[in-house]
Amino acid sequence: MKSKIRVLLCCMSILTVTDADYVLASELQIDHVDNLQTAPSMSLRDVVEATFENHPQGSVITALHDEAAALHQRSDSLIAGYPMIYLQYIDGKPFNPSSSVYATYAQTAYQIPIWMWGQRDASQAMADTADKGALLFAGAIRHEMAGLVRTALWNLRLVENRRMLADEVYTVSEQLFTSVKRRVELGDLALSDQLLAESDLLEKQSLLTQAEAAVMDTRRSYINLTRLEKMPANFTEILSNRKEIVDIHPAVAAANAMIEKEQAHVDYQRTSKQGNQPTIALGTQEEKLAQLSGGWFHEMNVIVQIPIGGDDYNAPFVAQANLLLNQKLAERNQLLRQLEKALHEAEHTLAVDRKTLAIAEQRKQLAEKQIGMGRLAFENGEIQLIDYLKILTIAQAAIRDAHEKAILVERDIAFYNQVVGVTP
Repeated sequence: MKSKIRVLLCCMSILTVTDADYVLASELQIDHVDNLQTAPSMSLRDVVEATFENHPQGSVITALHDEAAALHQRSDSLIAGYPMIYLQYIDGKPFNPSSSVYATYAQTAYQIPIWMWGQRDASQAMADTADKGALLFAGAIRHEMAGLVRTALWNLRLVENRRMLADEVYTVSEQLFTSVKRRVELGDLALSDQLLAESDLLEKQSLLTQAEAAVMDTRRSYINLTRLEKMPANFTEILSNRKEIVDIHPAVAAANAMIEKEQAHVDYQRTSKQGNQPTIALGTQEEKLAQLSGGWFHEMNVIVQIPIGGDDYNAPFVAQANLLLNQKLAERNQLLRQLEKALHEAEHTLAVDRKTLAIAEQRKQLAEKQIGMGRLAFENGEIQLIDYLKILTIAQAAIRDAHEKAILVERDIAFYNQVVGVTP
């Protein structure tokens, strides 16, 4: 029995808990179970891509691509606005009813808006930056999804590890209760020891039930996020060698693209006249004089309209576009500050957890020895059951801390990669 307990505690592992490991006593099972399977062939990238494809932000990305396509359509057009048909009829007879000298005119024309100098280039720049912005925005959303997936997976790893350890601690407590009960029946221990062991067993049973409930909640969160009922068996990462926030960071790149787009918008507004485009009208003019015996005279009509001035009227539109540009600049600068702060925290947390992991491993080794020595001392009557339970509680906490610290270091690496812009 002593050998069995010692082996059980020494073999605690932080490996992913698979469905095959998910076996509890029937009275401890939670009625609500989420069927989350472990898929050895699935990678972290697969989960991120599936989450990205199923995320509601996909409609925004589609709208951004549609906007870019519309801007390209405008820039590719040879005309700068809506063409119009111009019709005019002038009859002098109603104002000269008694006179034989009057004229009648009929004019028709097809009026075409034309681009102002530099306006079409500015429109093309808007289209190009909109295209770039849509692609980089999609990359930023994918990176954001990677962060959510990383958090969900490592939260799941933590709670599953806690449930596994709670299950093993419960098993030890159950074996101890069985041993104490037998010794009470043999008269080696008092009934109060059996009650104490049973109380400890019920406490461990309660902790195991809570750990199982936490696993169910975390699984449901993962499924809700990813819309998947599978998770990768291995999702550990290699620490990135980036030491600072760079422009290729997906969020920073998207922010810079939005700034370029707003700058192109400002340039376009400066070259526009808000609908008062230069126009060319080509048509005909029909003229008939009453005092002449002939018919209509046919003439060609060419009209060129060029807007002059109007900068005061156009200034508010330029100012509004410039306001949007400065808002994007402020958002980008705020993002950089947040990322720099997050990078410092990620570096600090990883360094601290690595150091505390080394200490926790040493404490774990001592705890395993304490459990074995305490068990021998209790069986030989050298210590009371309550003292042995105190040793168990402290030692099991040390073992649990070592397992959790090992997971936290791996999680810290994933979070560091997220902060510096590494997308799986």
